[in-house]
Amino acid sequence: MTVYALHTDDARWLYHLPTPDTFGTPGFGSRAKVTGTFADGQPMTKLHSDWWATDHEAVRLTMTAQPHAKTVGYRLTDPTAESVRYPAALTVDEWNERRDRESDTLWTLYTNVHEEQPALEHVYDGPVMVLEGREPPGPDEPQWIADLPKALTGRPEYRHLFPGRIPGLRSHLHHVIGGMPGIRHCFDGYNGFTGLHVVVEVPFDKPLTRWVADISRRTSKPLKTGRHVREIVTRNLNLPVPADVHAATYEEALRKWEEQVAFWLSVVDSAKVADGAEQYSPKKAS
Repeated sequence: MTVYALHTDDARWLYHLPTPDTFGTPGFGSRAKVTGTFADGQPMTKLHSDWWATDHEAVRLTMTAQPHAKTVGYRLTDPTAESVRYPAALTVDEWNERRDRESDTLWTLYTNVHEEQPALEHVYDGPVMVLEGREPPGPDEPQWIADLPKALTGRPEYRHLFPGRIPGLRSHLHHVIGGMPGIRHCFDGYNGFTGLHVVVEVPFDKPLTRWVADISRRTSKPLKTGRHVREIVTRNLNLPVPADVHAATYEEALRKWEEQVAFWLSVVDSAKVADGAEQYSPKKAS
C-alpha cells in the first residue's frame, strides 16, 4: 500500500499512516491499542487524523500495538464452592457448552482467566509518494472542500492539495462584525442582498445632544422638565462578502481567507470615522 508523505517548510516529514487492519476492528474494544509509531526506530509525533511527523526522511516506518488479553478459561472465585457441577476450572469450550452460562450463577461463581498476548508490529513497506504543499488542516482550522475527481473523493491524504474552497467566510465575518463595538446591527442576506448589511454607530468629534421633555404619566403630555440625550448617528453598509474562499490549494485559500477577513474588518472600522454634517443633520428640538 502506498504511503503518502509531505516535506514541510519547517523541515519536518509528515507521513500518512492509517492503523493497519491486522490490529483488529475499531469499536467494542476489539482493536489492539497502538503503543507507538516509529521512523527508523525513533518515536514519531502524532498529528491529527492518521498523520505522524518526524524530523527526517524515514527509511523504515513501523507501528506497534498491544492486543487485549485473551480469555483462556474460567476459575472459581471461591475454591470451597467446588463440586461435580461446578469444577474448579472450566476451559473456554466447556464454558461455551454449559447450558446455564447465560444465567447469573456461573458469572457469580467464576472469573475469567486471561493470558497476555504478544505485542504486534506493522511495517509500512509500500512505496512512499512525496506530495508538495503544507500539512492538511487541523480540526481547529478552517476546513477544506476539494473539487476532486469522483475517483479521488476518498483520498484524505492529499485532497487539500487540489483546487477547492474553504466554506463559511461570510458566516465567520457575520459573527465577528456583530460582536465589534459600535455595531448596531449586522444582517446576513438582509432584504434580499447577497452579503452583509451592517449598521454602524458613528460618533461625532464633539458629542451632540438634544433636549427631550419628560412626559406626564396622567396626561401623556410633555412637561417643562426634561433631560439631554445623545444624538445617535448611523451609517449603513452593504458588504458583498463571498460565502466561501476558492483557490488552487488549501494553503493559498487560507492566505486569501486571512486577507479577506482583514479587508472587510478594515472597511467596517473606516466607516466608524465621523465626517460631520455629511453623515447626519440633527433636527432642532421643538
